[in-house]
Amino acid sequence: MDIQSHQFFHALSDLTRLRCLALLHVQGEVCVCEITRTLAQSQPKVSRHLALLRDLELVEARREGVWMHYRITPVLPEWMQAVLDAALPAFCLSAQGLADQHAWDNKPASCAVGAGDESSVDCVTTREEDEMDKVYNVLFLCTGNSARSIMAEALLNHWGEGRFRAYSAGSFPSGQVHPMTLDLLKRLEFPTDNARSKSWDEFATAEAPVMDFVFTVCDRARMETCPVWPGQPMTAHWGVADPVAEEGTEAQKMLAFREAFRVLETRIKLFTSLPLSKLDTMRIQKEVDEIGHALPAAE
Repeated sequence: MDIQSHQFFHALSDLTRLRCLALLHVQGEVCVCEITRTLAQSQPKVSRHLALLRDLELVEARREGVWMHYRITPVLPEWMQAVLDAALPAFCLSAQGLADQHAWDNKPASCAVGAGDESSVDCVTTREEDEMDKVYNVLFLCTGNSARSIMAEALLNHWGEGRFRAYSAGSFPSGQVHPMTLDLLKRLEFPTDNARSKSWDEFATAEAPVMDFVFTVCDRARMETCPVWPGQPMTAHWGVADPVAEEGTEAQKMLAFREAFRVLETRIKLFTSLPLSKLDTMRIQKEVDEIGHALPAAE
């Protein structure tokens, strides 16, 4: 079974994700805040489940202000659609009931599908959901911490949706974020208020957040002697061509920044789709090493 199929069936193995899909099937496009209230689940937990469904392209997201609105992807591969057609009907009536109850009394519905039915699943948190509550700290390193690592930090904080907390640093920080990095992130509506160029020494102290993963995104940083990271995080190299080194017109330079962004976004989406709580250490290391070679599809 290929990775996509494995991830697809993993997505359907969780009751909360099935409820989300059923609710979207019944109501069409729904705000994440409404899904949270209807299913009586915490917003970070629902967002993490929806992020996994979105990475598999089972759902689509649209931002409106500070909220994300989701709907089931209109056109899915035939085999995915066939599985959903077989799996969702059993949950659709329950999802409609939850939505109707919430609309009627404006308070959270029971978190159990088919509440009151002795055969229904109760609202005891599953082991998988407990493990999903873990927030993984991830540090991206390059030399100057002005472009690639800054973009990676912004991308993971966006696509991780609360499941990951990203940071960035440099071995020899330039002291300022490259203007084209800021311009690109702003054009794509990523926040830049907290973006700053800083030394990796900040993350090697006892007071620093303990990292779960450390990824180098430039070849030079990979060859340098890194500090001793507290907690012995898992490491991998995700080398990306340096857009700052690009020579030519302003348009050519911006194209290099966009390409670096595309490469990083491809890898980060793959990373956030990994079921980390279900994989052993050796498998996770293998996956993150392989992700370091992934490239975006040709435009």
